[in-house]
Amino acid sequence: MTIAYFPGCSAAGTGREFHESTTTLCEALGLALVEIPDWNCCGATSAAVLSPHLNVALNSRNLKQAAALDAPILAPCAACYNRLKTAQLELRENPALAREYEVPPRALELRIMNLPEMLLEYPGLERLKEMVKVDLSYLHPGAYYGCLMLRPPKAMQFDDAEQPTSMERILEAVGTRPVEWWARTECCGASLSLTTAKMVQHRVGKIVDCARRCEANCLVAACPLCVANLETRQTGEEPLPVYYLSEVVGAALGLEPAQLGTPRHLLSTALVGAKGH
Repeated sequence: MTIAYFPGCSAAGTGREFHESTTTLCEALGLALVEIPDWNCCGATSAAVLSPHLNVALNSRNLKQAAALDAPILAPCAACYNRLKTAQLELRENPALAREYEVPPRALELRIMNLPEMLLEYPGLERLKEMVKVDLSYLHPGAYYGCLMLRPPKAMQFDDAEQPTSMERILEAVGTRPVEWWARTECCGASLSLTTAKMVQHRVGKIVDCARRCEANCLVAACPLCVANLETRQTGEEPLPVYYLSEVVGAALGLEPAQLGTPRHLLSTALVGAKGH
């Protein structure tokens, strides 16, 4: 199975471990990732704030570049996924805009997937269960979705925006025991971490406190910005470890932490690979 890969800017920086674990996991699953040629920044949240058309302009080009590969797109970063999907919807609903940016019709029909969505289909839950080699039943993760992977629902069309289950289903399939908790779709503060750090610290504190009270021993996310905030804005002597979904699935399949980029995390990740927890 060939998949067009949109790594996004964080793949070379703050989300390098997400990039490494995603590409390593896909190789183990027999999925051929082909990086979209000459892709550009999706604009993240900043572009949409500066100009309503900048997001469309940036991602029109990305969609055109991806169309040449004629394959579904994997955008593991939640912000990239969100920007690509919202731009694609706007272009579909505004044919004049699509003509202005010279976006071919096939680019508007490309399927754009986040990591949980891809895993649910390629290879699927049953195949994932068959591939598990390592017992991770001692992990009780809080699956953290955040904002951008689910909202706005009209554009994302992924899971239930208020009561999602996709990540929990994947985590259960690979042998962990995800907890039930209410803060999994709460905003972590996103890019406001740089300008209003105290507010982000407050939000992260509420999220982590909820996870603890619901007996989670780690958090699992699929967004580089969420992971950065959850790792850097926790307070207390024993912060909860934070993992990418790709790392946990990869660990269950027997991939080593070094292969998955796990040692790059800012917080201790010793829980994955530990025995007897």
